[in-house]
Amino acid sequence: MKKLGQIVLVFLLSVGMFTGCGTSYKADESTVFVLKDGKIVSTDVENFDEKTYDKDGLKEYVKNEIDTYNEKNGKGSVSLKKLDTGEKKATLTIAYRTAEDYQKFNDMELYTGSVAEALATGYSFDGSFASVKNGKIKACESSAFLDDSSYKVVVIRGNTNVKVKGTICYVSTTNTSYVDAQTIAIKEGTSLLAAEKTTEGTESATEAAGTQIEETTGAVSDDHLIDVTEQESEVKFQVDEEDTSTDDATGEFSQVYTYIIYK
Repeated sequence: MKKLGQIVLVFLLSVGMFTGCGTSYKADESTVFVLKDGKIVSTDVENFDEKTYDKDGLKEYVKNEIDTYNEKNGKGSVSLKKLDTGEKKATLTIAYRTAEDYQKFNDMELYTGSVAEALATGYSFDGSFASVKNGKIKACESSAFLDDSSYKVVVIRGNTNVKVKGTICYVSTTNTSYVDAQTIAIKEGTSLLAAEKTTEGTESATEAAGTQIEETTGAVSDDHLIDVTEQESEVKFQVDEEDTSTDDATGEFSQVYTYIIYK
């Protein structure tokens, strides 16, 4: 299956948009939340003309895609949390039972587990890395964490924010920038090391380097999202009308593996 954002855009072009008010779980940037026990929640955001489309029709369309997936992969594998609109944005939030469900449903590679498990799976941890302890960014080698069994890792190929349930310690530097102790932004053309020379252990350093990103608001409550009933399962998702390509620097997909190591 293609990334849900593409599915929604196809629907928007052929059917119409919808109106509505915002609710909790809202994120200003498209974000993948890595929760405890390997559960995943994604909040996608795109722009739209809310006067043009029908909310109920879009919700039914997305629900059908989720139902089709669950019929093949098990009930509750994917759950719609919130589909909402407001201020010319559509917000779509979906919960996934596992990272594998996220990967299969969105056709976007995502792995979560320990560093040791990732190595055994075949991830090589190539490329440059940096430590991000206490907000201070410093180049380092992957050997700084590869032998420590206590570290967990998220591996993803996509342009999105990633927020982990824990504290980020190391990050691959290509296409990444620091948001906060739990969040990394992934976008083509950025580099975590762009902030290294100006970082003095303060948040202002990353801002001066042009890599500071506003912290996601309305962070998802892990326990609530995991335990929410199907009736409560609705999604939030923001859309950018002028940028729907997956091939350019702001598209959903990436050719580079991003590694986020945390405890």
